Amino acid sequence: MLKIISYFFIFISLALANEKQNIIDVLDQYNKAFGKADYSNIAKCFDYPAYFNLQDKTIGASGKFKLKLIYRKIRGDLPDYYSYSKWDKIDIELIDESIAIVNASYYRYKDDNTVFDSGKMQYHMRLIGKEWKIFSLTPFTEIKSID
Repeated sequence: MLKIISYFFIFISLALANEKQNIIDVLDQYNKAFGKADYSNIAKCFDYPAYFNLQDKTIGASGKFKLKLIYRKIRGDLPDYYSYSKWDKIDIELIDESIAIVNASYYRYKDDNTVFDSGKMQYHMRLIGKEWKIFSLTPFTEIKSID
């Protein structure tokens, strides 16, 4: 009986590690597409409708066309010397088998590979078939617990 329980916990641990890597892979794909201004590949990382939760409003994208317009605006607002972004830290929480909350911090780099900006983003992701997709993102500076 103890052997069966041990195998069960090993199986669960391996499954969770695999899900974590699958989520990180999607975020890496998204990040690379963002760096290249590849709006079609950015759009592939999302489930629709998708929402951008800003401090003063929420912007929704009902489909790929609207999402691409939003990202053209976001990328257009970056300085010309923006080259790419790299993740600093990614924390993943599975809410259930098909919903994940990801808190990620990133650095933005210039063409000369120096950091010029950093930020944090919370991504809500959903498992669609066998792929994780972003359905909501929220920029933040700090998450505070309310006691």
